[in-house]
Amino acid sequence: MNGNTFRTLEFEAIRNLLLSHAGSALGKDRLLRLAPLTETEEVRAALDRTGQAVLLLRHLGRQPYHDLPDLDRILPAAGVRGEHLEPRALLDVASFIEGAGEIARRVAAFEAAPSLAYRASQVKHWGDLASTIRRAVLASGELADEASPRLSTLRRSLLRLKAELTSVMESFLRSRDSERLLQDKIVTTRNDRYVLLLKAEHRGQLPGVIHGSSGSGSSLFVEPMPAVELNNDIVSLQDEERREVIRILSEFTGRVGDVAGDLGFEAEVMGELDSLQAMALAARDMDAVAPELAGSRAELDLISARHPLLMPALAERLGLPRRPAQEPVPVSLRVGAAAPVLVVSGPNTGGKTVALKTLGLLALMAQSGLHVPAARGSRLPVFQRIYADIGDDQSIAENLSTFSAHLASIVEMTRDLALPALVLLDEVGAGTDPTEGGALGVAIVDHFRARGAMVVATTHHGLMKAYAQSTPGVTCASFGYHPDTYQPTFQLTLGVAGRSLALEMAERLGLPASVVADARSRRDEKEAQAEALLEKLERDQAALQLDRAKLAAEQAAGRAEEERLRGEEREIEARRRSLVSGFARDLARRGEELVRQAADAIEQAVKRVEAAPRLTPAAIATARTEAVREIRLAQQAGLQDLPEAEPEPVLAEVPLAVGMRARVRTLGVVGELMSLGHGEAELAVGGKRLRVPAAELLAVAGGGQARPARPSPLERVKTPGSVPAELNLVGLRVEEALPLLDKLLDDAALSDRREIRVIHGFGSGRLRKAVVELLHGHPHVASFRSGGASEGGGGATVVEMKE
Repeated sequence: MNGNTFRTLEFEAIRNLLLSHAGSALGKDRLLRLAPLTETEEVRAALDRTGQAVLLLRHLGRQPYHDLPDLDRILPAAGVRGEHLEPRALLDVASFIEGAGEIARRVAAFEAAPSLAYRASQVKHWGDLASTIRRAVLASGELADEASPRLSTLRRSLLRLKAELTSVMESFLRSRDSERLLQDKIVTTRNDRYVLLLKAEHRGQLPGVIHGSSGSGSSLFVEPMPAVELNNDIVSLQDEERREVIRILSEFTGRVGDVAGDLGFEAEVMGELDSLQAMALAARDMDAVAPELAGSRAELDLISARHPLLMPALAERLGLPRRPAQEPVPVSLRVGAAAPVLVVSGPNTGGKTVALKTLGLLALMAQSGLHVPAARGSRLPVFQRIYADIGDDQSIAENLSTFSAHLASIVEMTRDLALPALVLLDEVGAGTDPTEGGALGVAIVDHFRARGAMVVATTHHGLMKAYAQSTPGVTCASFGYHPDTYQPTFQLTLGVAGRSLALEMAERLGLPASVVADARSRRDEKEAQAEALLEKLERDQAALQLDRAKLAAEQAAGRAEEERLRGEEREIEARRRSLVSGFARDLARRGEELVRQAADAIEQAVKRVEAAPRLTPAAIATARTEAVREIRLAQQAGLQDLPEAEPEPVLAEVPLAVGMRARVRTLGVVGELMSLGHGEAELAVGGKRLRVPAAELLAVAGGGQARPARPSPLERVKTPGSVPAELNLVGLRVEEALPLLDKLLDDAALSDRREIRVIHGFGSGRLRKAVVELLHGHPHVASFRSGGASEGGGGATVVEMKE
């Protein structure tokens, strides 16, 4: 990375851009020392810090580093024995402490930028020192009276004496003889003493001390005798005041000197953060991104890269010569490990030199920790050396145009070569005989290729173009032009050599047609054949690109049509889901209505049966007929579409027992047997109690088991027998247990179960506490208590349900 590389690639212009964004002297100093790094991990860390600075800038805005005073000269002076800082220097120290502390607080709290936050967290808080300085030093740069009790006393005494002296002097101005004796009725000072202007001819008529005369000699500066003693006292107090001021300043200087090392370190931290902010601002100006690093793989892939100094806004900011108003045309370059040499050809003013400079400058920027103006996914190796031999009229740097100057630069490269290296050669072999120059250019490029360097060279030599197309590890590329006007497009096409278009360009620029025709006739046959072959290749390439463009357009149209069809399919599916959802809601509503009507029908039937004094067979048959009729009427009300339950099988020769499920022969309803005795049975059906003769009951399957997969409308009404009387939560976590308890409470409320027992055990007490918290305020719970001795004691909770 020699000085010639920096000049040729105009890196100093990028540095100037950074300096224009820096606010502090130390930040600018760091940027002046900015240089490319050559270790991959160091470059990666530098790019990451810049990326964090970009995030910080985006979220917190620009930090006011420009408001921080420069302590470069103040801190060393604070450590010199016998010296003291002036009040304004102390104010600068206070301003730095306050400003740096505020910036550090904001940056340290921004967790998305950990490296910057850590550096900011190292800034200590010296608020007490800053506050003390602010109280003692006025904004005018003078010490406040309250800087010390002694200073306050001295200044009050001085004010009193000056008032007395003013009164004495004014008495002379008001005397009867003042018009006659005094040159002017004013009080002035001479040698720090208050004096009057006495006319020289009245010398001796005003007793006092003469402190000189005016330039003309017509006036004498006289200190009246009554004022002499007061002036002496004032001068004495002023001396004491100066000594007290110096003492106070020395004390503050000592306090600053005690922390000078810490403040110096914090100034360095602020300078580092300031320089990173400048890099972030430059990245914003250039719309830049962090490139990927190729590491040990020699891959270079710049995607849509732009030269920063061709951007009109940046050129104007840096005061560079006015450039075209349009943004630079992006260029994409790819040089791989398998083919580390790229030879670029094409017409003059077509973009070859700009492409070289863009590549070289962006490589320098990336290795300096700067983001580069290119598309995301751009990849750059980390080079030990970057060489550039570029000289043309477009260069802002020194123009190396002679053959000897070019050759001297290349000789220096061969002596200093260190891998991995990037070698940029513009018009290699130019400036001498075309045949010898072409041969020399091929030899130079092949020399660097053989030694493992990555080379990008531009050329007009046919020999170089042939070398690029026939040598393994070497690829060619060319900049395009409009076939009709020969205007450059600045678009680089990889894999194709390009024509120089010297004769076409001459014709376009107005050279007489006869001269151009004469030039064409003077080309030898081989040159004409080579030119014709290149022209044919360009036409074929253009046709191929057109076909590719058409194919890409067709593929894009196909993808768009596919996406449209998918959109329509999604829309149809959404409508279908909406319809199904609406139907499901309607079906659920109708199901709830069926349950309600069925329960009402059962309740009416039960009431009629219970109201009968005796259950005669005729009465039972009548009740059964009416219940069935009412149930069917409920079904006909709009719920007949629901599937009927499969009848539960009767258990033959199974004796009845409390808790079993049983069917009433004459009614056909099924419920849980709650009690049995004296020829009668109590059956829970649909949340109601039904008393029937025991002889009318048949035991059915499913007692204590889950309901059938397809319940009938009647069975949707829960019965106490279908809801357990207790719930064992022992061994479950709180988050597993609470949903089970909540569901049991809902089921118990639906089935009219009056009491349930919750077993939670003792353990750590966490599960019991969670159960109690759930029961408190639960809409179904009337009360609850700890279990009795026979109910599990404190390891269980008995819940009384609301009616």
